[in-house]
Amino acid sequence: METKKILLCFVLFFCISSFAYSQWVLSGTVTMSGSYPSISVANPNVIWIVGGANTPVIFKSTNGGTNWVSVPVTGLPAKALMCVWAIDDMTAFVGDGGDAPGQTGGDAAVSKTTNGGTTWTTIFNTGGSAGFFNGIVFSRSNPMIGIAESDPPAGTGQAYYLQKTTNGGVNWTLSNPPGVSGQASAQNSIVIIDNMFYGWGLNTTAGARLTSNGGTSWFTGTLGITGTFVAGMAFHDNKLFGVASTSNSFPNIARTTNGGTTWSPVNVGGTGTTTLSVLKWIDNSNTCYYNGSMSAGLALRKSTNSGLNWTTMTAPTGANFTHFDFVRVGTTVTGFAIAPTGMILKLTESVTLISTENSLIPSEYILKQNYPNPFNPSTTISFSIPKTEFVTLKIYDAIGKEVRTIVNEKLEAGNYKHTFEKSSDMTSGIYFYKITAGNYTDTKKMILVK
Repeated sequence: METKKILLCFVLFFCISSFAYSQWVLSGTVTMSGSYPSISVANPNVIWIVGGANTPVIFKSTNGGTNWVSVPVTGLPAKALMCVWAIDDMTAFVGDGGDAPGQTGGDAAVSKTTNGGTTWTTIFNTGGSAGFFNGIVFSRSNPMIGIAESDPPAGTGQAYYLQKTTNGGVNWTLSNPPGVSGQASAQNSIVIIDNMFYGWGLNTTAGARLTSNGGTSWFTGTLGITGTFVAGMAFHDNKLFGVASTSNSFPNIARTTNGGTTWSPVNVGGTGTTTLSVLKWIDNSNTCYYNGSMSAGLALRKSTNSGLNWTTMTAPTGANFTHFDFVRVGTTVTGFAIAPTGMILKLTESVTLISTENSLIPSEYILKQNYPNPFNPSTTISFSIPKTEFVTLKIYDAIGKEVRTIVNEKLEAGNYKHTFEKSSDMTSGIYFYKITAGNYTDTKKMILVK
């Protein structure tokens, strides 16, 4: 009996240790249905998950993945959800697959909630018989800019369906980018950097459909790797460096250094065959992440030099993860991954920031006016420091009460951008943000409108 107890303790210790000391750690399990759930990380505390087979399924956490609650689907079409973008704990957008099974297309819709999922309202739909929303994605550097992209509603090879917002999803403008012969598009391959640069992966040839002039014209870059379904694509803020992968290109991905015009293979290391893959780039950094789903587990990789070299990441075994998402606050990156089984993983680690404006060391301290201003629900605050300093950047309300600390760390000389998102308890009115860097301090006013 004592031997059995010792053996049991050893097994429990081994299991707990493997979860505790992995880079990715277990963050709970939800009752998921459907083969391709999607996840959106609004901030380190707020995460939304969608999926479903014949009906929509939604879960949400508001405490960093400690607890997960089922979200009502009142007002949503009876279709599987294929993509999600969360603004905060109250506001989110979801896109469906167009038909009841959610995987072959139809009259696809994007719906929105502003009350935490209590009710949903359809804000636009594709019409036609082949629509399928592959992604709803907002720029991390300018969260006012976003796109929602669908397969051609009239069928493969026809014009795509694209909605674009420049005011945080309040209003959207429809366009129909020209189709590509024999091509639809790939779920969760949507990428947007700013108002000018965005696009998606193709589904039957290893290619990327992109615009660099706000949709005035479009081009297709050939990836030059095996496979057809471009399940993952991500770009650097400079709009030059990018990475992409097909479902089964592992251990190779494609990399571009000229904005997607030409691509070259890069080996991320490892053996086996993936069935789906996802790529995400952390804004204002040279760091990107790769997730390759395999029948025997998953292949998680990380690059800190813009996709040129990759290292293996560790995670608990036992699930095949099909999608992940990340958010950066200061130098801390928070990521979550979701598996069709409902298993959820979490990653928290530091990232090295770069200047998104230029590579020159600034000559003076600068705190810029936030943009947009007034704002709702988020705004960008930029500042420059000419030498290494311990920096704090804090938000205060009109009576001087501290609302949020955005930066509280030692930073190298450079130019920095940080996105501030309102919390659900913030009311309309005047707020102030104050920077302290060494002996330098400055304060500016910003206005939240609802």
